[in-house]
Formats: sequence, C-alpha cells, structure tokens
Amino acid sequence: MLIKPDIYAGLVREKFEGKMKIGNLATNLGILANTTVGETVTFPKWKLIGDPTEMQKGDSIDTEELQQTSSQATIKQIGKGVRVYDIENITALGNAIDEGATQQGKVFARKLDLDLIEEALTSPLQSTVADATAITSDEINQGLQLFGDEADVEEIEGIVAHSLLVPSFLSMDGFVDAQKTFTADGSGIQRNGLLGYFRGIQVFIADHSKGAVGTYDNISNKCNTFIIKKGALGYMQKRGINIELDRVAKIKASDIFGDYIYAVKLLNDAGVVVLSK
Repeated sequence: MLIKPDIYAGLVREKFEGKMKIGNLATNLGILANTTVGETVTFPKWKLIGDPTEMQKGDSIDTEELQQTSSQATIKQIGKGVRVYDIENITALGNAIDEGATQQGKVFARKLDLDLIEEALTSPLQSTVADATAITSDEINQGLQLFGDEADVEEIEGIVAHSLLVPSFLSMDGFVDAQKTFTADGSGIQRNGLLGYFRGIQVFIADHSKGAVGTYDNISNKCNTFIIKKGALGYMQKRGINIELDRVAKIKASDIFGDYIYAVKLLNDAGVVVLSK
C-alpha cells in the first residue's frame, strides 16, 4: 500500500481546518520563525492612545507614539499517530486512509481549540449566569454589555457554547422568533457547528472540555460560554501539520505520524466575555 506523505498531509490539514471552531474565531498571526518547542514567543498587544485635544487657531497637533505591551506564550508540540493495515484498507468498509486523516485532523483541531479556550478563560470580563447548564437571552445581553458601546456585530467573531445549552437557545424568542427584527432565518438548525445567530452574532456549538477547561467545566459541573471579539485570540504555528510515515513491512502495515507546533494567546483582555455560574 503506497501512502504519499504530502498528499496525506494535505488531507489532514483540510480536515483540521474544517474541524476547528474556536480556532476559526482566532487570528492566525503567522509563522514561528527561529524558535523551538518549549521556548516562549512574544505576542504583541497595542495600547490605546490618549484622547484628542481641543485646538485653537494656530495650535499644533500633539503626537503620541504607538506603544505595545508584550505577553509571552510557550511554544508546544502535539502529536498523534495511526496504524493502517494493508488488508483493512483493501477489504474494510470505508477508506482507512481517509478515516485516519479525518481523525488526526479532528484531534489536532480540538487540542488547538481547547488551548484557545484555556486562554479565553483568563479574560477579566466575567459575567454570572443563574443556572450551570442553561442560559437566557438576558444573560447573554448582560455579557454583551461588558463591551459597552463596542458590541457592534461587525466587531464580534461569535458566541461559543456547549451543546447542553442548545435547548436554552431554542427557547429564546430573541433567537428563533421570526417576528423579531433581530433574528435570522434558520436559527436553530445546526450546520457545521453553527447553530444560528443571536442579535446577528454567530452562535457556535463546541463540546470541548478537559478538567476545568472547556465549554464545560468537569470539576464544577457547569457550562462556560464565550463571546469572542475579532482579534481577541491569536495563534502562531511553526508550520502546518507535519506528516511522517513508518512502513512496518513485516506486518504489512503503515504507521502515520502527525505533529503540530504552535502557541496561543489572549491578545485583548477586553475582547472575550466568559459567562458561567
């Protein structure tokens, strides 16, 4: 059985990009150059300049240098391998190679998403909800109010919630009532993780959790919901997912190894609202 690493790598990357949810709401800040696993990388944060000053005739305009604060993130490497037997790929129902690529792409995407969620949880913008496994439109609106007058739909990437909250969304008039001017047709019908729109903001369903980190906190038994602004989360990668093959001829099988090197960071402390009990 001939497996071409470059073609297989393309399959994994395609599945990876298709399975990302939080990753698709984050900003890809490019390539990690001249770095290695375990080192730290600097993610820049821009400071806001001061208010403009009133002018009189003949006054000169004050200038202010753009300034950055830096935040550090650790570069990490993740990996996963699959074994494909020649006989299974020939005789089994379905394509074992394509299934291997799908599963590798999925687990890499979920790990990147989970790391981005871990960063999002550090946001200082926290809003309390009454029920651990339910949410109301008023509670989402309360969370949006933490953005003040900068809650324009054009500035927000999306809302990310656990599937336990789907019934809550389906019971919201502000989500499914077609008579409301701010609802969208088709809300409540989930496609590719997108459940619909809340006040024009995309609502994604993602069941990512590990311990206390995720859209569900397994320690406190509660849902975490995130409202994410554009540019609030970012990641950098060393390269795309790397694929290497190891032919195990004596058992007529191929081991397919994939690894991914990246770093993630919350770029804007005022760019993520976390709603939880």
